Amino acid sequence: GQLYGDVLYFATAGRAGWIHSDPRPFYFWGYFVGLNGLWVLVPGALLLDSCCQLTAAQRAHDRPRHKAH
Repeated sequence: GQLYGDVLYFATAGRAGWIHSDPRPFYFWGYFVGLNGLWVLVPGALLLDSCCQLTAAQRAHDRPRHKAH
């Protein structure tokens, strides 16, 4: 949900031509892109980690078990 909101936030601002953001480069790149980009990177990294964990768990579950004699 967080990523969806971020995509909408950036997409609507871009579609409007960035008219609601401060045109100064430091503000735009530092604040608008940099700090708001953290809200994309952190959930994205967590999503990637969870996909890796789920893949490893599924592989372990699918591995054939050896019968003990």
